[in-house]
Amino acid sequence: MATPPSSNSASARNPELRRDKINNRWVIFSPARSKRPSDFKSKAPASDPNQNPNQECPFCVGHEHECAPEIFRVPADSGPKWRIRVIQNLYPALSRDVEPHSGDLSSLQCGVLPGFGFHDVVIETPTHPVHLSDLSPSGVAEVLLAYKQRILQLASFDAIKYIQVCMNCGFHLVKT
Repeated sequence: MATPPSSNSASARNPELRRDKINNRWVIFSPARSKRPSDFKSKAPASDPNQNPNQECPFCVGHEHECAPEIFRVPADSGPKWRIRVIQNLYPALSRDVEPHSGDLSSLQCGVLPGFGFHDVVIETPTHPVHLSDLSPSGVAEVLLAYKQRILQLASFDAIKYIQVCMNCGFHLVKT
C-alpha cells in the first residue's frame, strides 16, 4: 500500500478550514496537497483508449497495491476483475484523522477549524485513459450508483454537513 511522504511535524500538514473575513466564506487550507507527485504531468495522453500505455499508473488495473486503502469496489467481491474502485486519497484536502468541530460556527471567534472531512478518489474504470463519456449508459449508471453509495456512507457521519462530488479529467490530471 502506498503512503504519502512524511513531514517533520504532523501539525504542519494538517488541513484547516479558515474563514475568509472579507467574503465571510470558509476555505480549505491544505499544505500537504503540495506534496503530490507531479511526474505524470508531462506525459502525453494515450491515443488508443483501449490500451493501457501507462503501466506505472497506480490507478490502472494490476497496481491496486500502489494505492491508498480501498473503501469499496464494484463488483464487491471481484478480485482483479473490478470495474470501479473507491479509495482514500493519498493527498487529501481534508483529513478523516482530525477531530471535527462540534459547536456553532456563528459563535466561532478565531476563524480557524481543524480540516475534518473526507477526500476520496473514485476510479471509474480499470483502464485509465477511458473517460466517463466513453462508458456505455449502463457503465455510467454504475458509476453514478457508486457515487450514491459513497455519499450515503459519508452522510451517516453526524459531523458531515456537506458532500460534493467533483471530477478532474485531463491528461495531466487524475479522475477523482
